[in-house]
Amino acid sequence: MTVATGHSHDLDSADAIAEALDACADALGGATPGAGLLFAGIDHDHQALLDGVEARYPGLPLVGGTGHGELSSEGFAEDSVALMLLHSDHVEFGAGVGEGVRADPAGAARAAVASARSGLTQPVRLGLTVPEGIGIDVMAVTDTLHAELGPETPVCGGTAGDQLRFERAYQFCNGNVYSDAVPVLLLAGPLRVATGVASGWVPMGGEHRLTKTEGQTVLEIDGRPVRDVWMQYFGSLDLHGARNQFALYPEGVEEREFYLCAPSHFDDDGRMVMHNPVIEGARMRFGDAAREQVLDAAGTSAAAARAGFEGTPDAALVFSCAGRHAWLGTQIGREHGLLREHVGAEVPAAGFYTFGEICPLPGSPTPYTHRSTFVTVLIGEEA
Repeated sequence: MTVATGHSHDLDSADAIAEALDACADALGGATPGAGLLFAGIDHDHQALLDGVEARYPGLPLVGGTGHGELSSEGFAEDSVALMLLHSDHVEFGAGVGEGVRADPAGAARAAVASARSGLTQPVRLGLTVPEGIGIDVMAVTDTLHAELGPETPVCGGTAGDQLRFERAYQFCNGNVYSDAVPVLLLAGPLRVATGVASGWVPMGGEHRLTKTEGQTVLEIDGRPVRDVWMQYFGSLDLHGARNQFALYPEGVEEREFYLCAPSHFDDDGRMVMHNPVIEGARMRFGDAAREQVLDAAGTSAAAARAGFEGTPDAALVFSCAGRHAWLGTQIGREHGLLREHVGAEVPAAGFYTFGEICPLPGSPTPYTHRSTFVTVLIGEEA
């Protein structure tokens, strides 16, 4: 597989995509790409970006979206345009989209898979998705993608965002700009995949149960009002800038493995509203982290993916969290350095800072929606 990346900081969208495409063309060496991934700042003219790709490579299967920063082989930047193009004589690519994901997340996810799978002749080995990240049931999306693609196909990606404005995010698929949609890129055929997931958060205190929940709202922990339990640990209901998270332990996964759920705020009735859905009855502990632990997790994630990949990967995809961006501040660019250190500077990379990272936990085929987490996905064509 030949993989090329281009990354432009130009604020003019037409010039930015031209610069990114030129860089990719040089790396492709005349090969025609079979698929693309595009990540861009929220204030770009996104249709102009896609029109630029379409003019150069008509009909190219492509997905992507907006976030809180973009990452590539060249480094990290905000308000930029990061493009990855993939060429293979053996791996097949298909991209599709489902609209209306807020109203019908399962239906939108099924429609996206059906569209992306049309025309593929080989077994799907990886599903990449960049769904709407504001006001949707992400768990319903990932559960449906998992059911449609089967337990042997990992589903990875991140939800689109808008630099923490929480107003409107955008998704890209096959030359069109969407909002309230779920785009999917499927890779089929002789493909190797390895993933790494790490947050830097450390569980603390004893184990609890989420005994009463409603969607993304927690009402009770261990049969007690969630506000009382939270106050017992932290002594304040002010969640602004809080580094405290819920570490959730899925059933059937190794004891040490967990994924993070992030509290958003307490409502007027004292219930805790989360950034991502929670499951009633789930085992949980509270978690805490120091800034250096959070940063080191990028290296832990990259190293885990590299250790699980036989040979040299053809590409690295990265989905990190907008919350990590906010927490790490001016140190956020160091995540790129840790990725390159552990994966290899020669491996083309692209990704973005999301409103929720999507990836299975080690030892489990189920895709979970993480928060404050660094996800590394390595891919390579089998010999």
